[in-house]
Amino acid sequence: MSGAKFTSQEDYGTSVLKIPDRRAKIPRFARILIPLQALLNLLLALWIYEEYVHNRYFRSYLISSLQAGASAAIVLGSTGLLSIAALVLYAKLRGYRRELGMILSTETFRPTEEGLVYRLRQKLRNILSRLSGRLRRS
Repeated sequence: MSGAKFTSQEDYGTSVLKIPDRRAKIPRFARILIPLQALLNLLLALWIYEEYVHNRYFRSYLISSLQAGASAAIVLGSTGLLSIAALVLYAKLRGYRRELGMILSTETFRPTEEGLVYRLRQKLRNILSRLSGRLRRS
């Protein structure tokens, strides 16, 4: 709760959390305009419903435009979802790169002789040298 503050105990006998009035920060013209627009939207919705019920031409127009709009909405929606997924994956990639950069800048690595790849390579060489030695003898 940003803007909330505790008053002293002397004011009310106990500590009280005062929450500031958010309506006080809204300008006067907006307090008049918002309910007026809501009322006009409600009247427009009522008028469209009445036209839909009583006007068959309007009904056929609305149905055809909604069918065309539905396919466009599907294409736009799927494109939007794929874009959001790509942005999320890109953000994760940047985070991983940043984390890897921090690890690489602070960590020290073992010498090559102690690494797993080095040990596997040595074992493979030993096995191959034994096999080649057996093949030469036979």
